[in-house]
Amino acid sequence: MKKIQLKKEFWVILLVVIVFAILLAFLDSSGHWLQSWFAYLIMLGLGACSIYWVWKVVKVSPKVTTVAIISFSLRLSAGIALALLLPTLGYQTSPEHRSGYVYTDAFFRDGQAWDLATSGKPLSQAFSGQYSYDQYGGMLALSALIYRFFSPDAHRPFLILILSATFSAWGILCLGKATRTWFDEKTTLLAIWLFALYPESVLLGSSQMREAIVIPLTAISFYGLTEIQGKRWTGWLWLILSSIFLFSVQPLAGFISFIVLFGIWLLDPATLNTSKQRKTIMVFFLLVAVLFVTMLLVGSILTNLPSVQGNKALSIFISWFQYNFSYQSYLLERSSGIFQSILDSMGQQWRWLIVLVYGIAQPVLPAIVGDPDAVWIMRFIGFLRAAGWYALALFLVYGTLGAFRSRSETRRLQLIWISIISWAWIMVAALTAGADQWDNPRYRVILLLWQVILAAWAWEWARSRKDAWLWRWLAVEVVFVGMFTQWYLGRYYPGIIHFDIKIMTIATLLVCGMILIGGAIWDKKHPARPQPPDNRL
Repeated sequence: MKKIQLKKEFWVILLVVIVFAILLAFLDSSGHWLQSWFAYLIMLGLGACSIYWVWKVVKVSPKVTTVAIISFSLRLSAGIALALLLPTLGYQTSPEHRSGYVYTDAFFRDGQAWDLATSGKPLSQAFSGQYSYDQYGGMLALSALIYRFFSPDAHRPFLILILSATFSAWGILCLGKATRTWFDEKTTLLAIWLFALYPESVLLGSSQMREAIVIPLTAISFYGLTEIQGKRWTGWLWLILSSIFLFSVQPLAGFISFIVLFGIWLLDPATLNTSKQRKTIMVFFLLVAVLFVTMLLVGSILTNLPSVQGNKALSIFISWFQYNFSYQSYLLERSSGIFQSILDSMGQQWRWLIVLVYGIAQPVLPAIVGDPDAVWIMRFIGFLRAAGWYALALFLVYGTLGAFRSRSETRRLQLIWISIISWAWIMVAALTAGADQWDNPRYRVILLLWQVILAAWAWEWARSRKDAWLWRWLAVEVVFVGMFTQWYLGRYYPGIIHFDIKIMTIATLLVCGMILIGGAIWDKKHPARPQPPDNRL
């Protein structure tokens, strides 16, 4: 019976792969149909086989499998649609749009990967620092490897989209299994749906960007940790493999991911229960030593960046942060009317705070709604990105406060650690790339794994307790978006009242403050009934 089932699965997968390869070959613009079909057949076949293998090893529920398939299909179809639509519907002054790329970095890096693949040089040249659009080399080398062996006759960017979609499916499968060791099925499914459908992640996953690989790798590393905690040696294999890819594609992301995992392990209830044992103490110091060495290695890699050359490995992080903050705040002042208005009202001493708040708000939803100059496809993309972030941010705020309030939650300390790390990274991304509505969200989404876990837990925690504070924070966000949407509309469209930015800011703060203070007063006068202990695992 098992053999029959295996044969059925094999023929279904083979049929799907053949059909998709034919479709991609027709959509391909290389002009070589047979070679295109063969290249896509091989790439899709490898992707399908690897996803099937991960599925068999991880052993997840059919619902998680469905989400993984949707994640793969959504990213691949979105990437193909953008590649076909942007040349005609995008900005005609943008070379990347005319070539079918959303991101400038993806456009140039993918072009350099094709150049390297056809140059005859060894692929190790990707790590030499000669290619300006991939200072780390991992994504460049991986793309060049695919082009050299699967598509030597023509440049086929769709092949890299298949790679990104495959990684996304791996990430969903691993996240589904790992999160289930923490929470119930409802929370797990919510987390993986958020991970699969978050607009910024979908856009990156449908592009030739390294974050399309980095984001799923963080989920795979998390799965490796849960397997190790379950005393299964294969967890080390998953952790090592994900680490190799992470540090070759984006060393800084790999370092941050390991800091988060270290805190997750240290604050795990099982670890805390055995913290007095000598073995755990030895492992603790060993991990600290590993993190220190990793920091040195990442710092050494970053010293090759043009902006911070000449710095020492440990001081590189401070120099990099200072350079990016100065440069991005300068760009922000030149490009943003609202930033200039607020800066003139508050003074230069508050520049850091303005950059921080503006960076956290990026991509600014009111600005996207009101901008009349954007082409419709980019306005649609911008709206989805901004709406997705504003929805997620609501649960990150509520979840952070809820983690401190949930004294009966088994994983309370881990949730607090996740919330602190998430907001610290969001602030770092805002300060170092606050002027850019593309780079800032791209940096921020690197820790999407932990953000969706916190958001999913927050929703289930609020729902189970019917907590009014979630709706109060939603009201605060609605007021913020509504007030500043009016400001942007008044700025762009004559005839609509345009209030002074200082008056608008004060009015927004007053209304939001009234909502929060009113909620606190109401709770004090109408105390809630005690809730049963929350021991979900």
